[in-house]
Parts: sequence; structure tokens; C-alpha cells
Amino acid sequence: MDSKSPISASVISFRNDPNDDAIYYMIQVKNKTSDVWQLEKRFSQFEDLAKKLKVLFGEQLPSLPKKKYVTFLVGKTPEDIEKRKAGLDEFIQNLASRPEVVASEPLKQFLEIEKNAKEIIVNPPKQIFEFKGFLHGIRDFTISSEQGLMFVITSDCSVINRLDAYLTNMKAPWESEKGDQALIPVGCVECWLQQESGEFSRLWVKMYNSQAITCYWDAAASVLLVGLDSGSINYLYVPEKEGFKKFTESLEIEQHTDRVMGLYYDNKRKYLHSISKDRKYRVLNLRKGELVADIEPDQYELTCLLGSEERKKTFVGDRHGEIFIYDIMKKRPKLIIKIPTNQLFIRGFFIDNQRNYLFSISHENGVILIVDIQLPGREQYSKEVAQLNGKSKSREIGWSAKRGEIYVGNIDGTVTIWDARKSQQLYVLKAHDSDITKLQWLDADQTLLTAAKDKVIKVWSMPQHWRDPKIVEKELEQDQQQAKQQNVEQQYKKAQQLFDQGTQDDDEDDMAVWHKDQQRHSDTKYEDIVELK
Repeated sequence: MDSKSPISASVISFRNDPNDDAIYYMIQVKNKTSDVWQLEKRFSQFEDLAKKLKVLFGEQLPSLPKKKYVTFLVGKTPEDIEKRKAGLDEFIQNLASRPEVVASEPLKQFLEIEKNAKEIIVNPPKQIFEFKGFLHGIRDFTISSEQGLMFVITSDCSVINRLDAYLTNMKAPWESEKGDQALIPVGCVECWLQQESGEFSRLWVKMYNSQAITCYWDAAASVLLVGLDSGSINYLYVPEKEGFKKFTESLEIEQHTDRVMGLYYDNKRKYLHSISKDRKYRVLNLRKGELVADIEPDQYELTCLLGSEERKKTFVGDRHGEIFIYDIMKKRPKLIIKIPTNQLFIRGFFIDNQRNYLFSISHENGVILIVDIQLPGREQYSKEVAQLNGKSKSREIGWSAKRGEIYVGNIDGTVTIWDARKSQQLYVLKAHDSDITKLQWLDADQTLLTAAKDKVIKVWSMPQHWRDPKIVEKELEQDQQQAKQQNVEQQYKKAQQLFDQGTQDDDEDDMAVWHKDQQRHSDTKYEDIVELK
């Protein structure tokens, strides 16, 4: 039994039922508290299980044995059935060895875990609220718990609809200006404020002729930045003294020539940092309206940006899988280290300043990257320390320092939850019906917010304990006892091997000693004994 999994399972036999002309495979399941049960399943039920699990785990699943075409004239041979049994055994053993799969609803139902061993069941996250009614699919959002404020960035995800809108919104040379509001909105930013009742209400909406891609909110400066697909950045001043009910300044900044992928605002200097698919990392001095830095870190598109006021650093990722760390103490950002990750398309950054770790994820293959960025001021010694293999096409990453958990949003609408301490998956949550585009962990509330292209933001409460701590402790004790027993057996086996080797190396004269009559001391006299040959 895998020490990380609470159960083991195997296909131990099969039987042919003549009544319904079907073959049933006997599965035996054991848990660490010595419960054992058996159940029978047909091959079609294994296929149904695989389909349901694929919704949660994608291609991260073992393969079923191939289904051989059989006509009504030609039946399965005993060899065919035995081969299929072996394939199903390998399939179910693999699934049972993975805790995150054991925790899933499809496998719990298939193995009848709740009926036979309820104590091993994982407590799932619970949805406690959801925001609906957005005009388009959600691209990004940011929430300020202290201010009870949320900004949501949405865009039309349909290529046909966007093309139609672009053509409609296009101005001919003889047409007069139509203002900065879109005729047919392709993207927008929405401002939501929490009321005394605790519920959020929408205060205002600003629409765009281009897709809105990303945003950055600086609570201290009351500045909202919105990055657009066109390469422009919309600077909005949303004063708290006005109750956030309106923006009093709006500035359109032509910062890039392609999609804006990341934003950061240095409110002390009034510097706007941005990256784009045009491969440029640019810094604009908003006081003077001048570009103070125009950097091209490498030849690849830039994909994510994170600014740290505490460290006075920015972290930039690109499509080729490289991470760049810049010192922004001076006027122009200074590159202090470039970290190759051997992955592709870096998406999402998160810093744990207590542990000095930078978390990121590769969109291409779902590999979670953990970089030790050292103490503030020592980032030049940063190095990659770990990789966790996740699901391909991951889009977002979040982190709970208190729980030691990593949250990964995937293109199939699932969120994979990892125990970072044990480097293992805990649970796969089917959160949305389309691409996860944003995650945000609220440490004070112990809740996870997820957003997707399905036009919904959901709020999830994580369980205080994934499993009953007493049961987990009992399983740990049994693991330790089993490991101790295995160690004793290994030592005995090793000693026996050494003894056997030693007796083989002795010559016949030495061996003859063991054949002679020996004496054993007993109280006050010696007794003759003879060793067994």
C-alpha cells in the first residue's frame, strides 16, 4: 500500500455470468485500519469511471486495457480475459495509490468507500457564494478585503463576436469622434463595493473597444490600471473619499503595440511598470509623462509580471520559461539575475516573503516551479529548488502560507489543490465550466476565489481538516509499525545472506567443526550436544 494513500485496491479474480452473458471482475479494497471489502464490476463500469475521472484529471490517468473487437460469433478466449484482468488490476492499483484520485467523487462511488470505510473520506471544499451577471467572460479581478472593494475585468471570449464588434466600432476618416466608450463593448471593468449587509453591489462599469486583459489596484493611491489587448493601458483614479462611486480621472496610455500581460504601479514615484506580448518591459513616469525604461529582456513574449514593494524588485516571466528579477530602486530597472526553468510559458507569480519562495507555473505542461529567492537584497542568489508535475494548460496559481497549500487553476475549469509540504495533490475541485482565469486566496477569511470565462466568480471555503486528524494519526502509526517490521525483515534477510555467503566461502576443514560433538555449559557440568547437519 502506498504510504501516501489511505487505501490499496486490486483486481483479484473474475467470473463469467451466463445469465447476462457478462464478465465480472472482483476488486479487493483495503484501508490502513485493516478494513477489507470486495466488489464486482463489469468492464463497461471501468470505462465509465475513466470518463468521469478524465473530467477532473485530464490526461494524468493510467490507460485502460484496449477493448478488443469481438463479434457475436467469436467470444473472448481465457487468455483475452486474463490479459484484460491484468490490465484492469494495473489501472485500479494506480488510481488507488493516488490520494487526490481516492478523494474524488467518481472513485469514492466506484469503490463504495463511503459505505465501507467512511473515515478515510476527504472533506471537500464548499461553495459559499458566487457573483453572477457579468457582461462577458472574466479575465481578471482583484479584491481588497479591507476596503470591501472588487474590480472585475471581463472580455468577450468569442472571436466572431469580437471581429464583428471591431468592424462596427471602427471609425471611417470622415466620421466624427464617438468618445472613449465602446459602441459594442468588447471588454470592460466593473467596480463592486461591499454593503453593510455583507453583499456586494455593482457601482459602475467602464467599457472598451478592445479586450480588457489584466488589472492592478493600488489601494493606497486609489489608482486602477487596466491593460488592454490593443497594447493600451487605462489609468483610472477612483478616490475613496467619493466612496469609489466614480472615477474622477481617466487616462489612455499608448504603452505597447500588443496585448498587455502584466501591470505594477510604484505609487511613491508614480511609475507605471508593464509588460506585453510585444516582448517589451516598459516603465512610464506618470508625473512627467515620459518613458524611463524600454527593456527587451529576451527575444520571447513576456507573459507575467509581479512587483514587490517590500523587496523593491519586479519579477518577469516569458514564454520561453525564463524568469527575470529586476532591482527597481533606481530610475531604470536593473537586471540582477535571469533564471532558466527549462519549462515553457510562465504563468502567474506568487511570493511568500516569510519563506522567501517564488511560486509560478508553466502553462505548457502544468509544472509548478518553486524558486528560493533568498532574503530581501540577496535575490541575485535565487535558484530553482523544486518542481511539481501538474496538469497541462494551467493558467493561474495561488498560495496559502498559513495552510501550506498551492492552488492551480486549469483550462478545464478545475482547481488542483497541493500540499506543498508533502509535494502531493490533495484534491481536484471542479469549480467552473470553462477556463479558470484568476485565483485569489483570502488568508483572513480562509477562502479561495475563483473566476472563469463562464462569467462567474465563486467563493470557496476550505475545510479546516481535509481528513479526521485522529484517523490520519492512526494510519501514520500503522505506517511506522509496518516500516519498522519491514526494516527488521530486511536486516534479518541481509544477515542471513551474509551468513550463507560466509559458510560457502569456508573450506571443508572449517565446515567440519560444525559437525563435531559440542559441549554446552549447564549449571555445574558440561553436556555433550550434536549440531544438526
